[in-house]
Amino acid sequence: MKIGYIVPSCSVSGGMAVICQHANRLRKRGHEIVFLSTVEIRPMDWFPGQHVPIYDAATWEGSLDVVVATGWSTAFWLPRIEARVKCYFVQSDETRFHPDDSRWQHLTTLTYYFGVHYLTEARWIRAWLKDSFGHDAELVPNGLDPEIFSPAEPLEARGQKPRILLEGAIGLPYKGMREAFEVVQNIDAEVWCVSSYGAPEPHWHCDRFFEHVPMREMRNIYSSCDILLKLSRVEGFFGPPMEMMACGGVAVVGRVTGYDEYIVDGENALVVDALDIDAARDAVQRLIDDGALRGKLIAAGAQTAREWNWDSSIDTLEAYYAKLLSNPQCWYESSLRPKYDRSIAFAYDMMSRSILPEDILPTTAANAQEVFPPHVQRLAVYMANSSAFRRFADLARIGYHCYKKARGKAGSAKRRLKRLF
Repeated sequence: MKIGYIVPSCSVSGGMAVICQHANRLRKRGHEIVFLSTVEIRPMDWFPGQHVPIYDAATWEGSLDVVVATGWSTAFWLPRIEARVKCYFVQSDETRFHPDDSRWQHLTTLTYYFGVHYLTEARWIRAWLKDSFGHDAELVPNGLDPEIFSPAEPLEARGQKPRILLEGAIGLPYKGMREAFEVVQNIDAEVWCVSSYGAPEPHWHCDRFFEHVPMREMRNIYSSCDILLKLSRVEGFFGPPMEMMACGGVAVVGRVTGYDEYIVDGENALVVDALDIDAARDAVQRLIDDGALRGKLIAAGAQTAREWNWDSSIDTLEAYYAKLLSNPQCWYESSLRPKYDRSIAFAYDMMSRSILPEDILPTTAANAQEVFPPHVQRLAVYMANSSAFRRFADLARIGYHCYKKARGKAGSAKRRLKRLF
């Protein structure tokens, strides 16, 4: 089969790692797989064994049997890319990524109305797609790759204090990293942090910080730590706790969608309300103080990790694509949906290119008119939609990204010097 995955990023993330598992494992089985990137193409050597070629989605002209959207922003490309079968791999309820009632939340909701075939990684997502949109999604559970996640040589020998790992994108509030740092602020322990987006604030308790870590190096970090604290408020399948289990550690997690796919409170991890700082602190301290409990959870967690494998999931995925291709009634052009899906994509194009008052006005303002009078609002929207302003905004955006990259490198150098001296 010729299969294309439309990807929203080439950077390190849990969602992209799952897509890489699907694509590279199908490739090993003899299928022709491509990534179609909707952003700037960058090397994806952070994922071990990544051999799938990457092309620009906007200029792709090849033929495909199956094309798969992998996130809300990629779903709008489905009507544009030719393929017999079109699928949408849903890894979370992504409407929760955006402020309530915002343009982006509404546009994300529209993607779940596309007339394509749906598949997902978690039982709760399958139930949500059925209850909310009437889709009968194929369940393709995530697995764990023991060649990537298993006990490894620690980066640094443990000292007398326990070592706590905080993992998540600091720049995304729903990942709960600010709350996690609040939990460990006064715990007598060494704190390590891994973030793919954003750095710790200077006053946070952080002894060692890692960013944009290649996946092959994560097991050394997991194996260096005793406890993983993960307080995300939005998740799909929730991979890092299982990865920590596979590397010989134990996890304290927030009660978030997807945790119960494999976590049982008190059996292989401890579960708390994600926003209950005191309960999370008590759980971490309990693991520090109770060696017997910690040993029990570590042993059960290791067994849990052994029970989840990728081979059976890829069997399911391969059979699903083959079944859809074998039935002409499942082909996209056999349905009445293409013209309606193109209308949804058209609406996205129009809305994403326009600047609305919500993009300009402070979101915390109780009354927007008290901040900016109506005529100022109209002028701001008109200017923002002008081509001259867009060119200026593009230049400003490039400058800002360069500034952020330089600042990140300076921060990393400063922390390295601090450790040396």
